[in-house]
Amino acid sequence: MKIEKSKINYNIGKNTSKNIYKVIPVTKDNLPKELETKFSDQIRSGIFAGESGQSFIDESERIIYLGLGNSNKVSIRSVAQIFLSIGEKLRKWDSVGLEIKLTRFLTKTLSPSSLVYQIANSIDLGAFPINVLTKDFKEKKNKFGNVSFVLEDPNAEKSAKVGLDKSRAVSKYVNGARYIAHLPANHFTPEEFVSRSKEIAKEAGLKITVMDEPQLKKEKMGGILAVSQGSDKKPKMIVLEYNPPKAKSKKKLALIGKGLTFDSGGISIKPAQDMHEMKYDMCGAAAVIHAIGAIAELGISVPVIAAIGVAENMPDAAALKPGDVYTAHNGLTVEVQNTDAEGRLVLGDVLSYIGKKYKPDYMVDLATLTGAIIISLGHEAAGVMSNSDKLRGLLDEASASSDERTWNLPLWEEYGEDLKSDIADLRNIAGRPGGSLSAAKYLERFVDSGIDWAHIDIAGTAWRKKASGTQIGNGPSGYGVRLLVDLAEKLEKNRGV
Repeated sequence: MKIEKSKINYNIGKNTSKNIYKVIPVTKDNLPKELETKFSDQIRSGIFAGESGQSFIDESERIIYLGLGNSNKVSIRSVAQIFLSIGEKLRKWDSVGLEIKLTRFLTKTLSPSSLVYQIANSIDLGAFPINVLTKDFKEKKNKFGNVSFVLEDPNAEKSAKVGLDKSRAVSKYVNGARYIAHLPANHFTPEEFVSRSKEIAKEAGLKITVMDEPQLKKEKMGGILAVSQGSDKKPKMIVLEYNPPKAKSKKKLALIGKGLTFDSGGISIKPAQDMHEMKYDMCGAAAVIHAIGAIAELGISVPVIAAIGVAENMPDAAALKPGDVYTAHNGLTVEVQNTDAEGRLVLGDVLSYIGKKYKPDYMVDLATLTGAIIISLGHEAAGVMSNSDKLRGLLDEASASSDERTWNLPLWEEYGEDLKSDIADLRNIAGRPGGSLSAAKYLERFVDSGIDWAHIDIAGTAWRKKASGTQIGNGPSGYGVRLLVDLAEKLEKNRGV
């Protein structure tokens, strides 16, 4: 399953193509004089006032003016969101290029590297189609023109090029995660996850290990096996390893992902409304395997392991039943009181296995784990629960630089008290109050002591109906890839801390 590279050619400097539009971002309080003079009626009547998200096309000069709002409110986040719509336009046009002007105001106010990185990302995300199973997609033959960045301040060009080079590597993996996330469960099964992982390993030069059902049984991965009992799709665990030849950090980073290719809830079946969205229950695993691909392609000098547990949760005569007890990889017995709290069963095994076998210094898991996190944070941020102030701080930095928003939540002992079972070591649910937090406390039981660990609940950010900042709407967002890439960069910069 091949990784699709961006079909847009980017560069820094003047666009020499014939069929192009110049894109000029403008602020509400400092409109260009030539615009005010030529289109005074349109400005006076409010057709274009430079409001954030407004656009106006001067067809005679082939210029697109993009409104950024008031200059004191301009941010990389706000600019990136506007360029998502530009990418969507390019997808509909045929062979049209862009020359994007970045004024001194923009490159002085904002980091040129981050600005160009996120603009190029947004264009790529907007231009990337996800309707890949439609007749329209198969018949559409439109080509993309070149996109260039012209910087008013030549001193900012070097920094801008760094951002553009980073985007070339990262955006294809963000879109890669979006692509597989949007495929329905009959088109993307655990077996397809193996195929995709092998392609990433080939593309990025990674070592890959795939555990099939017999190996999972041998390793006593009771959680993954229990969840998959009701499905005819066999479970997998996939491990990708990136070992840079001259690592600046001796400390290992492990990335763990939940990969439920479909989650019906099992015997504790979900409501029918919106159940089709449960094809997205593998977005954590999608982010993790694509993030390690981007990290390797960028040559970030930090050893990284990416491991995903992959299964399908279905109701069947053989399915896991409420009240059943299984034994996890670390030997704990678990009473399953709700089969729809299955992601933690899969993650528990993977966390335990990776902790014992690879002994990472840092371990981060991504999972569409709880609906409760959406009640807490909506779709604007993922919840972070960590046993380490150090790792929490690194994730805060990575969140700020990647603009993939996170919010720290407590991991107090009290949130784990109701996980006690009267027949097993613990049960898999603890009631509705603080549901995201008790889920994290459950996972903590599978993390070996001495490992700095963070659980990131991405149930609210993995897919969304409308765009916000750098996150595209109307489907899967690819959330987590940019965050994890920047986390690896922070570790490299700090030599593992």
